[in-house]
Amino acid sequence: MSVEKVNAAGIAFAYRWDGNPEGPVVMMAHAMGTSHRIWDWQVPALADRYRLLRYDWRGHGDTDAPPGPYTLAQFVSDAVSVMDALMLKKVHWVGISTGGMIGQGLGIHHPERIASLSLCNTTSQSTEWYREWVKERQAVVCEGGMVPVWEMTDKLWFTDAFADAANADYHAVRDIFIKTPVPGYLGGTSAVADLAYLPDLGKIKAPTRIIAAGDDPVTPIVRAEEIRDGIAGSQLMVIDGQRHFSNVAVPDAFNTILRRGLDEMQKEAS
Repeated sequence: MSVEKVNAAGIAFAYRWDGNPEGPVVMMAHAMGTSHRIWDWQVPALADRYRLLRYDWRGHGDTDAPPGPYTLAQFVSDAVSVMDALMLKKVHWVGISTGGMIGQGLGIHHPERIASLSLCNTTSQSTEWYREWVKERQAVVCEGGMVPVWEMTDKLWFTDAFADAANADYHAVRDIFIKTPVPGYLGGTSAVADLAYLPDLGKIKAPTRIIAAGDDPVTPIVRAEEIRDGIAGSQLMVIDGQRHFSNVAVPDAFNTILRRGLDEMQKEAS
């Protein structure tokens, strides 16, 4: 299916449906500087059973990019507004990086809307290093746009070998990244700099699976362990040797873990 638009929270959100139209709804949220297409590598592994809703959150992809700064609370509220506009009462949430942060916010503040959480390569608490990293990237964007930011961060997203090989998958993500609207990127990075969900993780009651990458410098293993320890009954799986976009670099390994977790949590929810 093609990308459609829906009005919610005062702006137009881009979204698309894939998969089994009769299946449980899985709502998928992307990472900073990307779009719903960051999940292109996961759709084939989920489409037989699940009805997949991928959307571009505020300031990204084909969704409107009003001037920022934005807030994580706004991202969470936006997600609920999109669900409401599409008449969805409850979803299985899959989020990577910032998408995982949004999922935590939903689990904390809107538990009735979440059937399960799959939190991938994400964190629950901003650190001083993280805030300084945001400031550095924002300064580069303001001076030179999105291309130099990609060039300074691609080896945080991918292993050195994967980035140096620069195959078609690498270039697909690069193309998405550099097309991100500058106001959207600035607004979004401002939001995650204030991330502080760690003290409230205990409020999350939805079944939760956490996927981490073993060599991820952006959201290292210790951040995933904090989430696991904070959410009762959650489970953590680690893909060794990978970095932030392990879903793109090693989709077979990532998809096996994601699908198994969704199947288990769907069974638990039904």
